[in-house]
Amino acid sequence: MPYVWWQSEYDLQCHAFSLDQANGSPRSFYEAVCDHSVPDERVSRAQAGSLCVDCLIKVGTELPDVRWRA
Repeated sequence: MPYVWWQSEYDLQCHAFSLDQANGSPRSFYEAVCDHSVPDERVSRAQAGSLCVDCLIKVGTELPDVRWRA
């Protein structure tokens, strides 16, 4: 599933939010992959600040296991 990385004003970290939340109808709050919830007025739709480690791990585990060839 594709994600957007937006900053939460609560912890000033960028969290991964599913693209369907970003492209859907207006919401009162957004829920990150790590279960961090942010009300609409507290989310900055920009990738600024450090990335949430829990989100990075959860998004990374969803990536397909592709072997690289040299």
